[in-house]
Parts: sequence; C-alpha cells; structure tokens
Amino acid sequence: MEWPNCPEPATSGGVEPWASRRGGKTSVTRLLFRRSLDPPALREVEEITARLWNSVLATYLLCVTATVAAPPAAAASNPCQALSNGQSKYQAGSARTVLFAIATDYGSTEVDVVTCVRHGTTWQQTLSTSGYIGSNGFAEPHAKREGDGKSPTGSYPLTEAFGEANPGTELPYRTLRHGSCWGSTSGDHRYNTYYRGKCLPADEDLTELMNDGPYRQVVVIDYNRPPHSPIIHGNGSAIFLHAGSGPTAGCVALARPELETIIKILRPHDRIIMGPRRVLFR
Repeated sequence: MEWPNCPEPATSGGVEPWASRRGGKTSVTRLLFRRSLDPPALREVEEITARLWNSVLATYLLCVTATVAAPPAAAASNPCQALSNGQSKYQAGSARTVLFAIATDYGSTEVDVVTCVRHGTTWQQTLSTSGYIGSNGFAEPHAKREGDGKSPTGSYPLTEAFGEANPGTELPYRTLRHGSCWGSTSGDHRYNTYYRGKCLPADEDLTELMNDGPYRQVVVIDYNRPPHSPIIHGNGSAIFLHAGSGPTAGCVALARPELETIIKILRPHDRIIMGPRRVLFR
C-alpha cells in the first residue's frame, strides 16, 4: 500500500512532530496522530481501519465457534477414539471392554450403544447399535432416585450376569430359578441386592421377568452398590443391561442379538459409561 505524502505538522518550541518520514512515506502513526488530514488520506485511513477490524472480528468469531460451539470431533463420531485420546471424562480403569450408552441430552430416551475393546494403549470399536434408557431420560450425576424413571449418569462396573442359561460370558453368571428376586424396597436390608424367596411387592420378580422376555439375559450395572459405592436406600436399584425395544424404568435396553454379543465378550472389571454426550466427553 502506498501511503500519501502529507505536509509536516507545524512545530513550536523545538518540539519534534509525532511521526517521521521513512523513505518519503508517512508512517501509520503519523496518519493516526495528525491534527488534520486531507480528505483522501482520511478516507484511506478509515478504510484500512475498517478492514483490520473486520479481519480481527472474523478471526475471533471463528475461534469461539471452533472451541465452544463444536463438540470434540473424535467424541462426536467415535467414542472409542475419544477414550484413546483422553477425551472421555470417565476413565476405563482396568477394563478390557468399555460400553458407552450415549444420549443427545438428559431428556432423551434413546441412546447409541457402542462397545470399545482395549488393544494396547488404544481402544477399538467392535459394535455400535441403538438402545433405550429410562422413560424420563438420564438423571444428572448423583441425582438418580428410586422410582424417578431415570437412568443414572456415570461410569459403573459390570460385575455379574443372570438369565435362563450362560451364553458364554466370563462374568459370574446366575441361572434364574423360581423365587429369584431383586430388592427395590427402600429400608429393607435386601435393597438393591439379589435374594431368593417370596419377592416383596415393590421388588423385582426376576423369574417372571425372564419368562416374559426382557430378563432372558441380563448384565448387572453396579450402580448404588459395592464395589462401586455403598448402598444408599432411595437412590435407585435394579439398574441392568437387558433386552428391550423401548424406554425402561431406568435400565439400558437393546435388541437381544446385540445384547448377547456384548455379554459373550465381557469379563470382570469391564465397565459401562453412560449419560448425555456433553457430560461424558471433553
């Protein structure tokens, strides 16, 4: 850009002018601090200033959009890659297999169920399917309560399985028989545990639910029970991974073929990470 030559400002008392000439051109500082500019020079300064401002503003908005509005690319497309890259807010611990149940937000009842298997220091996706959670979506972390129709948000061990017959899992497996129950009565000493006998009215009759279909194969999600945490009465019970084709009372449900594929590769210390996408990933 050729800067216009402008007359030197008048000086008095030996005071030097604000700007100095360099090679016959007047510096930007001189143009900005002169007492007056001829109209052409003034217009050129205004145009340059406007272009600079628009450029800075556009760069700022682009950065804000990229860093705030857009989710991490890996987390948005491949949670296993996000787990490998440290973008998961929940750690895998010693798990060989990690399941993700990811909803778009708290109120959604549908989830993406993704299976990630550890290979050295990375995680590879082996299965991706759709599933369902509680009829009222996910509860916020530590906010799940008995009977709220919500699934808990967080990372939980998958410690055991039960159903009509072991499909080949390495998890401890319980074959259900008549009188198999799961406690959901707050205040009862069997709350959120398996027991045999006459099921209390508020408890789950596992045998009946197995015969009806959903509990033909079940994986226990260790929410609100050891070893993940002590049992707190009223904070929710009987959170399972089971077969189903619609929203649940708080469990994670998916089609039986995919469920059995998952059960067969699980072993002790494997985990499920579940919740809204924005809560699970950085």
